[in-house]
Amino acid sequence: YFLRFSAIGYSTVSTPGFDIKGPGFTKDFGSILMKEEMTMLNEVVLKTWRPKVKVENGKMVMRVAGTTLAAGNTAFEMLSRAPGVTVDQDGNFLINGNKGVEVMIDGRLTYLNSSELATLLEGMPAENIEEIEVITNPSAKYDAEGSAGILNITLKKNSLSGLNGSVYSGLEYGKQSLFTAGTNLNYKKGNWNSFFSLDLSERGQYRDAKVTRSFPSQSEFTTYEQTGVQTRKGFVPSIQLGTDYDINENHLIGAMANFSYQNRDGSWNTSSSLENDNNETFVDIISRNEMEESFGNGRLNFHYVGKLDTLGTEISADFDYVRLEKITNSGFTNFYTYQEDDSEVTERLSNTGDSDYDILAGRIDFSLPLSETSGLEMGVKASKVVSNSELLFYNGMGAERTLDPDLSNSFRYEEEIYAGYISYSNRFNDTWNLQAGLRAEQTYGKGQSFTLNQINERDYFELFPNLMLEQNVSENYKINYSYSRRISRPDYERMNPFRFYLDPNTIITGNPDIMPQINNSFQIGQTFFKKYNLILGYDNADRYLAEIPFTDAETGITYLTTGNLNYFKSYNATIVAPVEIASFWQANNNLVLSQQDYNLEIGGEKIENNNFFYMAQSNHQVNLPGDIQLEMNASLRGPTAYGVYNIDSQWWVDAGLKKSFMDDKLNVSLRATDIFKTMDMGIIAQYNGNTFNLDQYFWNQAVSLNLRYNFSKGAKAERKTKANKLEELDRAGN
Repeated sequence: YFLRFSAIGYSTVSTPGFDIKGPGFTKDFGSILMKEEMTMLNEVVLKTWRPKVKVENGKMVMRVAGTTLAAGNTAFEMLSRAPGVTVDQDGNFLINGNKGVEVMIDGRLTYLNSSELATLLEGMPAENIEEIEVITNPSAKYDAEGSAGILNITLKKNSLSGLNGSVYSGLEYGKQSLFTAGTNLNYKKGNWNSFFSLDLSERGQYRDAKVTRSFPSQSEFTTYEQTGVQTRKGFVPSIQLGTDYDINENHLIGAMANFSYQNRDGSWNTSSSLENDNNETFVDIISRNEMEESFGNGRLNFHYVGKLDTLGTEISADFDYVRLEKITNSGFTNFYTYQEDDSEVTERLSNTGDSDYDILAGRIDFSLPLSETSGLEMGVKASKVVSNSELLFYNGMGAERTLDPDLSNSFRYEEEIYAGYISYSNRFNDTWNLQAGLRAEQTYGKGQSFTLNQINERDYFELFPNLMLEQNVSENYKINYSYSRRISRPDYERMNPFRFYLDPNTIITGNPDIMPQINNSFQIGQTFFKKYNLILGYDNADRYLAEIPFTDAETGITYLTTGNLNYFKSYNATIVAPVEIASFWQANNNLVLSQQDYNLEIGGEKIENNNFFYMAQSNHQVNLPGDIQLEMNASLRGPTAYGVYNIDSQWWVDAGLKKSFMDDKLNVSLRATDIFKTMDMGIIAQYNGNTFNLDQYFWNQAVSLNLRYNFSKGAKAERKTKANKLEELDRAGN
């Protein structure tokens, strides 16, 4: 025999041959020296495309981290570009053309209405996002709020010990010049894992709009035409910080805090005219509307996670406190010119608005493995919301103004929700996998208008079953069957019977009698060859929540309120098809088809609004020479129905270039959005002999340059912070 010693980087050494003569043989080989040897190996590089969109466990997941279009973009823009997601004229997210979407960040609901949610997401850099989940069939563990589904933003987590993070800045040039800058810091040492992020952004909005209304009238005019420009610009700082402490390997406690503030100025300047049947102008109106707005959002979260045994039994608890405050000061100056005698009248109006929300919520979740393939989850949650709002409307401005009691109001709303759920899962074999759950929610609410001396109470109990059955037919074919029942409660402000003045001929009014929307959703999802997906669905919503307009025939004033439609039905199909065009070129393609049927009643007239909706998205990632990454996104959205409204089709193209320097520590990105300026929005509605037309463009066309420097020092570590969500904040805001 002989012994041979070998190791990478050293010369191989063999001992001289030797004989073994019996069971008692021994031999001392002494010290054997291996000499170092340098050998240059040929480089081997393995590359593959990470799927940007994938379907798993009944949800669609879009990866954001590392994509070129994420650089300099905001969380709002990335959400609006998720598969099957669109944004309506009010800034609400829709899934497959359906309204009633809840937004979560790391499993926690944002607790903001559409306008405040947009502000929050516009102040959040998209580069801080790991992925976006489009969940159309949430399990019973999730709050039942959100009839169309849930959009969950998963932020990047700290995975290194020691100190690491990034600093970033960017400039955007379009109709407005804007900037963003900030830093993310993570520090892990021993049992502590802490993080801090600061974002300082200047965000804005610029909108051109043209409105035409025609209506049967008892007055001297039947047509209302308006052109206007809306601008908003403000400073939005936000801070997020938190820490987790591992008591031991089985128990963790932690705390998080989020604080954001915005202070913005805006204007809505319009030119309007009222005309008769002969297109003769009765009066011209020039309006100069100015607004100052400040908004503060503070949230504290305390959480605990405990592993009770080695089998996987786990208990977790979360407690949240949220405080929202908003102050608005608006001034309206209207110049009337009457064509009959060329007389002029100047009208000065103003209002102040003050609203605040206190939200308390606590939940406990418990998971119990029953076997290696089955388990139970159960939990309880309780929440309480107290909202106070006051709107004071004045004739005149400054010290000479006088209160208008008809347009002023003071309102208080209190709500308590108690919920419990149980969920069972079992993977019977390699073919069948079941998840079934039931959630129960009891709601108590009380709204009180002090000005109108009006009290509205609500007390209702609802059950929300959930079922998902997965069948692995073969290695390359899988089917997913699902059903869920969900609810959409109206925003708190929508139940406030106030009247909010927009311009001389447009007023928003609340509806204290509005009821929650109930949605039943059925889906069959099919996966082919582990990457192609076809999802077929049917949604049926009772008491569908939508904006309902009404025009006064005597005054020509249009009132906008939120009400319940008779029903809404949708038949939809979603296709996900990634294609590798070349080794350096990957395309992700999504197609959504939906038949939308609305049934409502306005002023005693029954209206059916049926529409076929389609949306196609194609995202292309190309590796160019010089390690430059090119990303292009093209989207086509067909006509959309929403209640009584019909929205015209849109298409747009975005593109971005990304280059890394200094061993990938410095990333430089150049991005262009709505390159061909095609994201204009046309809206039309017909009801009670009235016709409403709106054409508007939000000036999405812009170019931005962004830089991000990443630094890290430490070894791999895992952050264990438990995600939690709250649904109450989604309904709070204006």
